[in-house]
Amino acid sequence: MTTENKKKLYIDTDVYTEAKKRIKHVINTFDNILVAFSGGKDSLLALCLVEEVYKEMGINEKVKVFFRDEELIPDDVIDFVRSKAESGQYDFRYYAIPLQSSKFILGNTYEYVQWDKDRRWMRQPPEYAIRLPEGEYKVFSQYNADEFICQNEKGRVAIITGIRADESLTRLQSCCVKRNENYINATQNKRIKLVKPIYDWTERDLFVYFCKNDIKYCDIYDHQMWNGQQLRVATPLHAECSKQFAKQKTLYPKFYEQLIDLFPEMIVQGMYWNEYDRTGIIYDYEHSFDGIRKYIDDVITDASQNALAKLRVKNAETIRNNKLKNKEGLDNFGGYPVLHVFKAVLAGQYKREIMPKRVPSPEDIEYEI
Repeated sequence: MTTENKKKLYIDTDVYTEAKKRIKHVINTFDNILVAFSGGKDSLLALCLVEEVYKEMGINEKVKVFFRDEELIPDDVIDFVRSKAESGQYDFRYYAIPLQSSKFILGNTYEYVQWDKDRRWMRQPPEYAIRLPEGEYKVFSQYNADEFICQNEKGRVAIITGIRADESLTRLQSCCVKRNENYINATQNKRIKLVKPIYDWTERDLFVYFCKNDIKYCDIYDHQMWNGQQLRVATPLHAECSKQFAKQKTLYPKFYEQLIDLFPEMIVQGMYWNEYDRTGIIYDYEHSFDGIRKYIDDVITDASQNALAKLRVKNAETIRNNKLKNKEGLDNFGGYPVLHVFKAVLAGQYKREIMPKRVPSPEDIEYEI
């Protein structure tokens, strides 16, 4: 194929066309298709595209959709999800199961359980919610919850998600690990795959799609825009959302009071995050990976979070040492300057592997000197 033809191959297409091609390929390849719906804009787009493809392919079955209720969700989102669940338009499964999660407070990460049987809940799930059998209790993680949800689906199962690569470097990296079918990723269960058909869409792309097709999205996004917040439907306690926790008071005052009633320690995060010296403490420790581990032992008291943070640091250090040993990345510390890794830990960004840094800053260099 000539260079000119290659250019035409990419110019004569668009994200909308490609997303539907991917969905069609998945439908023809897998035995069962489920759409993971959160009530958010991205999963709504994925659901709408799957519906389009079903119509184009003459599939008369209802689209299988599931929602994992994370308990600490504003009423706007829950109402929007319930409108979909109760519409009769989908084969909708609404799950309210104990799920391991985390809360971020001034540089420290603590675990808590959504729908924990040992504490009062923010609200009751709807009567039709799928819950654990009476007398049975198990706390799921993000890694095994999908296996529970797909347990009655036969054959190879594709979970279609609304994950987009421009939301984070981690999500971008997950779509760059394969040359072919890069939008289909493995899970812990060999028969279940995560599919990301809209991974190359931008936020602007999806709102243009909603506007052109007169599709109503959840009201929370308009409220967040006017409140100067990131457009997200995630729980407000995890690392990224908690950095704007104080804004919950002006966004949803009643919801904020409910959160504080259940988790009074979050008041500290809301009051002091903007004043918290997030980098000054770094210079109180040895400028090395051992210094990061010492910080973790001093500050991260939750045993599982402590172990996870140390694992991420060890992995970053190992990659750096291997690259430097092979004389790669000599000009950027193998992608993992100590200061860069330290800041990631401080910000609670160790739920997944810490992303490398392509170009070190003068501060990175000075820190190690």
